[in-house]
Amino acid sequence: MIRQALLSQVMAVCSLVALSGCAEEVVEPEESQMVASDSSALEYSPPAGWSLVWSDEFDGSSLNTANWTALTSNWDPVTNNCNFGTGELEYPRAQNVTVSGGKLILTAQRTSDNPSDPKCTGYGARSFYSGRIHTKGKVERRYGKIVASIKVPSGYGMWPAFWTLGANISSVGWPSSGEIDILEWHSNDPTWMKAATHWFNGGQADWGTGASGGYNLADSFHLYEVEWTASSMVFRLDNNVVSNTYYHNETEFQQNHYIILNLALGGNWYGNPSPASIALPAGTTKTMEVEWVRWYQQGAQQPGGTVPVVNGSFESGLNGWTTWSPNGTGGAAISETYNGAHTGAYHLTHWTSGSPFEAWTYQTASGLASGNYKVRAWVRKGGAFNLARLQAKTCGGCAPSYVDLGTYGNWTLVETPAINVTGGYLEFGFHTNSPGGNGSNYIHMDSVELIKL
Repeated sequence: MIRQALLSQVMAVCSLVALSGCAEEVVEPEESQMVASDSSALEYSPPAGWSLVWSDEFDGSSLNTANWTALTSNWDPVTNNCNFGTGELEYPRAQNVTVSGGKLILTAQRTSDNPSDPKCTGYGARSFYSGRIHTKGKVERRYGKIVASIKVPSGYGMWPAFWTLGANISSVGWPSSGEIDILEWHSNDPTWMKAATHWFNGGQADWGTGASGGYNLADSFHLYEVEWTASSMVFRLDNNVVSNTYYHNETEFQQNHYIILNLALGGNWYGNPSPASIALPAGTTKTMEVEWVRWYQQGAQQPGGTVPVVNGSFESGLNGWTTWSPNGTGGAAISETYNGAHTGAYHLTHWTSGSPFEAWTYQTASGLASGNYKVRAWVRKGGAFNLARLQAKTCGGCAPSYVDLGTYGNWTLVETPAINVTGGYLEFGFHTNSPGGNGSNYIHMDSVELIKL
């Protein structure tokens, strides 16, 4: 939904429908208006070999802020844009995001308050309040089945969405971050689940598909799913395969993504209609309701597989990390902000200006349960290296398990092969050796994770 032009046929702009309406003072939604009347939640069971790694069942009385952040203006601080790049007419706020009756409720309502973020001067006031939440910095993963039970609202101008963005969007922008649209609904095609992907290939690149269940999707709960692997995506409505599979090898879809749920109104998908034409009269509400959101992965264990890494994103300098060098050039390892980090402000860099160096920056973990582990990290790299590895080893003199690091212009997720730990001890980190005479030899590293398989 951060697209600037919708190129896929299934995302074609639909004709406007004139509906009467005028702005009045906003009426806060009553709790009874926001609780779905449906009885039991829709059930979903993945095929054998898939394990639940994260979920939110919305069983509490408020949004779980360990999972989600609620936006509170029409300026998005993560993507750094106004009206979400699509000209939407809503102004998100926290009070339009509620949890009640075992459901998340995103409520839209017309307003004459004329809200607009000061950063969005020149874009005009917004005509509606609504809800928008995301998991950036809290739940970020790659691959797997991402599934939700959602009820979307009917009516012209309603644009409910369930989708993901690449976790590196703040540093690379859109569409270089990649986007996976699992569900978008348009009132002109009420029986259709619209799905799409967006990425960068010399410019904005798009792929789209959709599925009609032969029944109106609005105002009742349905299952929406993407099954995402390193080479393909399959989208499903109510456990049925959407026609067409997206086959890919784009780097944008080989990295962590985060989830967004939002109820938009109007915008470029509807041809930028006037606020008066939106089917939401003053004093009424429309809701997008979510029973649960779940993320499954193949062969993954239950939540808790990530082993804590001290200062894994280098936000506290090199605290927790040790650098060894055989020739006294360990000073090539620094924590810096240059050219942006993958997460936070800082990252690790191995670099000196034209001088040869060798550095092994690592930390140790002890007391580990016996089993197989992998190390994951995000890397950017340029120039010639004699050696550049992300590696792990079970003793100082042991042979490492490693992945050779290629040349990456953008942040790229890499991981080591599995290494078997039996003595509870592991060293892991980055080992690089660069020849002299080339000041462009650099390697940036960030967001290190230790994963128990």
